[in-house]
Amino acid sequence: MTKRRRRALIWVGCFFAIVAIALTVFIATLDQNRAKKYISAGVSKATGRQLSINGDLKLDLGWISRVSASEIQFENAGWSKHPQMAEVGLFDVEIDLWQLVRHFRVVLPTVTISQPKVVLEKNAEGSANWEFRAAPAVAEPVVPENRSDFPVIEKLIIKDGMLLFDDQESKTQIELKVTAEGAGFLEAPVKLKAEGTYQKLPLTLSLDGGSYQNLRSSKEPYPLQINFGAGKLKAKIDGNLTEPLAMKGEDVTLDIQGDDMANLYPLIRLVFPSTPPYRLKGRLKHEGDVWSFSNFSGRVGDSDLSGNIRVDTAPKRPFMKADLVSNLLDFDDLAGFIGGKPGTDPGETASEEQKKQAAAQEDSDRIFPDQRYDLERLRAMDADVRLRAKKILAPKLPIDDLNATLNLNDGVLRFAPAAFGVANGRMEIYSTFDGSKRPSKVKIDARLRHLDLKRFLGDSSFAQKTLSPIGGRIVLSGTGESFRELMATASGDTFLAMSGGEISELLVRLAGLDVAHALGVVVRGDKPIPVRCALLNLQAQNGQMGVQTLVFDTANSVISGEGNIDLRDEKVNIVVLPVPKGFSPLSLRSYIRVTGGFKNISVFPDPIKTGTDSLVKKIFNVVAMLVMSPLQPRDLGQGKDVDCDALIAQVQNQDPQGLVLKDVQKPSEAKAVPGDREPAQQHATSTTR
Repeated sequence: MTKRRRRALIWVGCFFAIVAIALTVFIATLDQNRAKKYISAGVSKATGRQLSINGDLKLDLGWISRVSASEIQFENAGWSKHPQMAEVGLFDVEIDLWQLVRHFRVVLPTVTISQPKVVLEKNAEGSANWEFRAAPAVAEPVVPENRSDFPVIEKLIIKDGMLLFDDQESKTQIELKVTAEGAGFLEAPVKLKAEGTYQKLPLTLSLDGGSYQNLRSSKEPYPLQINFGAGKLKAKIDGNLTEPLAMKGEDVTLDIQGDDMANLYPLIRLVFPSTPPYRLKGRLKHEGDVWSFSNFSGRVGDSDLSGNIRVDTAPKRPFMKADLVSNLLDFDDLAGFIGGKPGTDPGETASEEQKKQAAAQEDSDRIFPDQRYDLERLRAMDADVRLRAKKILAPKLPIDDLNATLNLNDGVLRFAPAAFGVANGRMEIYSTFDGSKRPSKVKIDARLRHLDLKRFLGDSSFAQKTLSPIGGRIVLSGTGESFRELMATASGDTFLAMSGGEISELLVRLAGLDVAHALGVVVRGDKPIPVRCALLNLQAQNGQMGVQTLVFDTANSVISGEGNIDLRDEKVNIVVLPVPKGFSPLSLRSYIRVTGGFKNISVFPDPIKTGTDSLVKKIFNVVAMLVMSPLQPRDLGQGKDVDCDALIAQVQNQDPQGLVLKDVQKPSEAKAVPGDREPAQQHATSTTR
């Protein structure tokens, strides 16, 4: 090195030494509280909110320097009822300057935060108080590119912390009290605990993770275990994060349980129907905007459930795609789809709240659920869900399996279709629930194919002598905010038809009150008799459903009927008349009235149609039936064969929109009763009209 260069370096070194000494003297003699206004002005400019340091701002220089500030307040959004978004009683941090100068490492020996209070909230319009009008760059947190760049905190102390989250849009409130102290924070495992309330329910939160040194290591995943509890809801996350600072690369197991999946909405903003208590466990993964819960299994009520759920949060409305499978599905657990509650009989799984609601429903004379639909939730997400049930537990119904496809798009919910295996046949339900408007509009299109009447008779002796295929279609539409309101406004048509097959002779004789022939059947033994045809045609208008055609024609009698069904008040009032095709020496045959509420239907003779709505009328009807029995002209064999082909063709011809399925078999075509069952699991979505 030349003499000239050496002299230049000496002068440069002396210059920086003088500057350093002058800066040290300046800082040491400076009234540090005067710096508060510059800090406040900088934060205010960056966020548009006022930062106030009402206490002292102190700086103690040394190789372990210390900065502390007290009584810090950060202004909240103007619309909030809380004037401050954040308040800190004392913020105290130590900085190791030797590590910074020599190794270019940010090491904080101790960080103490005393009495912090943070308020995070959203108003009813969806505006959040953490959205600042200035400095777009602060809209997203700045995360170090490498985990090793993150500052080293050797000891963290949080005293008497408070976190309040209030989302007025979703009516969600969380209040947490946080107290934590991590001694030996660099190498010891991280342990944090918090408690508070969620929706006024007790809330607990605990976090057990790897050491802080593990957090900064970019060569190995970060182990993490989180336990969360809010009322009956409990969730446990256990696994590793490959990018913990950016909350990415999750490879964890989620074990979650609660009393109703509908209660998950305020937490995760995903819409589920009301369910009985559940517990599910599977793999939780996060990649970009996509969350997945895969290969999960568990139970919902008395049903097992497994499958995969994928949620894309990038669209304006999150999109959920799910493929769900149940080996044994309890039919009661599906009640939540129409606003009902799961079964609460002994042996059934239900929460205490659901049991109370079910008890209240039992005291009512109604069967249609009146739980109002939450339309805001339906508009919160889109979904494409498939549910397959290999076997269905429904002791009171002959339902075997289910293959359902559900679509939710902008508040419009569709089943396209929900295909049930029913009574050795199939029932396909195509329904649309339009919750994008008020009042909500619903259309239900149920198609019945080759249902076997035998399965509806259960284990009775009649069932062994019955084999009759039923087909038809039910098309109803209505408006309302609950299933009860929808049915009260329902309009549409119902067609049920049966051609060919056989039915128990004893059942037909008893239905016609034909005592003589019934006794004869008992003596010689029951045997099946041919069914020529049966047809039920109902037309509904604004909740009132009238009987247009009711005919049941067998080889030895024909039954007809008239009346109406009130869907608004859930009552039925139908009169049927059996007429034999042969002579009967002893008969109590008369008009038979089917009446009462859906929950307590009564069947009673009504020979001259006076009604059966009182005890006096019932006594009168019995006396009249006994007196008139010997004079019944119907017992002289005046029943005639019904022209079934013409009757079915007439209904089809009066159906220009194709509501009656064209594959309803006519008697002239009924050479054999369909045998093999076409399960719902193998259904074809195409439908013959």
